[in-house]
Amino acid sequence: MLLSDKQLKIIHTLLNKHRLTFRKADIVSGFTDGRTESTKAMSAKEATEMIQYLFSLDPEDKKAAKMRHKIIGLAHEMNWKKVTGKIDMDHINDWCIKLSYLHKKLDDYSASELPKLVTQFENGPYRHYISTLK
Repeated sequence: MLLSDKQLKIIHTLLNKHRLTFRKADIVSGFTDGRTESTKAMSAKEATEMIQYLFSLDPEDKKAAKMRHKIIGLAHEMNWKKVTGKIDMDHINDWCIKLSYLHKKLDDYSASELPKLVTQFENGPYRHYISTLK
């Protein structure tokens, strides 16, 4: 059973509230085990789980999301994008796993670990990118 119009509206409202709209495809993919990146193709159960997750975001999670967004924004500036123009989260996660200080995916970093990761990203790939522009 597909999600209802009410669920769809709630999801989009919460994504906007938490400033996660640009990550919608990745979040939906996570809740559908990669089956889809579209909220309209979600099942009612998947939508309910995503809504519960979005409602559960607390201030600490918001701080963490802001730091993740900073890394994603820098990666976007560096053109770490898929052919479709969407941000290439696989590229970001590959960098995080291979070269970051804790060697885990971006979303697996806690709020207390993220400041160091942001600094490492700024001083690593982003600084290198900026130096190639000069």
